[in-house]
Amino acid sequence: MAAGDGGARPAGQSFRVAGVDLASQDARTAMAVLGWERGQAAVLELTVGVGNPAIIEAASRVSVLGIDCPFGWPVAFTDLMIAQRAGTVEPGTAGDQRSKRRLAYRRTDAVVRERTGRWPLSVSADRIAYPSMRCAGLLATLAAEGFPLRRSGIGSKAAEVYPAAALARWRLGAGGYKLDGPGLPRVVQALLRAAPWLDLGSFQGLCRQSHDAFDAVIAGLVAGAVVLGRVEAVPEEDIQLADEEGWIQLPDTDFLDFPPVR
Repeated sequence: MAAGDGGARPAGQSFRVAGVDLASQDARTAMAVLGWERGQAAVLELTVGVGNPAIIEAASRVSVLGIDCPFGWPVAFTDLMIAQRAGTVEPGTAGDQRSKRRLAYRRTDAVVRERTGRWPLSVSADRIAYPSMRCAGLLATLAAEGFPLRRSGIGSKAAEVYPAAALARWRLGAGGYKLDGPGLPRVVQALLRAAPWLDLGSFQGLCRQSHDAFDAVIAGLVAGAVVLGRVEAVPEEDIQLADEEGWIQLPDTDFLDFPPVR
């Protein structure tokens, strides 16, 4: 089921989405707004250096916000924090590799690992925790503004996305594109070859120069996949957990092979 309006967008109908590459600070946060119409998708806006007010404003103009940031923490980790505060931690907690992994990774992270061969950054044991703290406040603000919000992404204005996983699903050979060198221009070119229906317009140069901007565009593409119902559904048995921990939306492996609206 698609996020945002609770179901897949009918074929032929136009819509807009936004992709947000969320960092802990505004300076490294990027946002792209994409318009989808008549079998084409175009980047209409692309900005680096974005604050929460601009993201909230964009939410009122789009069907779905695809946000590149964990929407929650592993249940085992939050339970440990509660127990730590209460002084009720069980002796031997995190004494083996399996229990440490349960504290470090969410169920959705394990699914991404199964589908793509790579673990996302751990929201409880890596620096991604800093933007996730910001994300928690952002999601709370969206909810307070009256937007429907579920961390699972089901029927939600915001959906958790992971550009690196999307690029892996689409086999674009994106390894190392965040390092200085030819990697980023190469993956931008690979994307345009794989999706001739995508128009970066005047923002192509920015995508080739800033991986934050490029990730925002990929986040927007995945948001479009959410609206079109072209993502893997959350397994029924994982929905309750996904509503607490968050859930990464994985686009169909063949999503780039077909126009966005048919």
